[in-house]
Amino acid sequence: MSDPNDPLLGLMDDLLKLELPEGLAAVTIEVEADGFAVSVSRQGQAARSAPPDVRHEEPPAERTQRVHATTVGVFSISREWSTGDAVARGDVLGGIQSLGRVAEISAPADGEIREVLVTGGAPVEYGQALFVIALR
Repeated sequence: MSDPNDPLLGLMDDLLKLELPEGLAAVTIEVEADGFAVSVSRQGQAARSAPPDVRHEEPPAERTQRVHATTVGVFSISREWSTGDAVARGDVLGGIQSLGRVAEISAPADGEIREVLVTGGAPVEYGQALFVIALR
């Protein structure tokens, strides 16, 4: 303990005893008087102890597959497809009419329609994405 007759040492004791207001992680107090300077830094409970290691597990990323046009032409759908419609491998999703022939577009895997990227009657290019299917 410090000498009770020495005001500077008493000030130091008072500074060291200060409690941090709730919610503050750290505080620094600087005092300068009569050619004497002191700086006291305190860390609150939150700063002293490391926060618990909380891991937020992200849900596994949904695996999707795009269905692409196999030729150039006009796309026609086999039925009105909507987001959430179930499809099985080999289901005919539509066709591309080119030079009087129709190239069928089939589902490459079991899953459900996530996005319909092209409407019936739209012109399509070779390799253009037509559907996005969420795989099961």
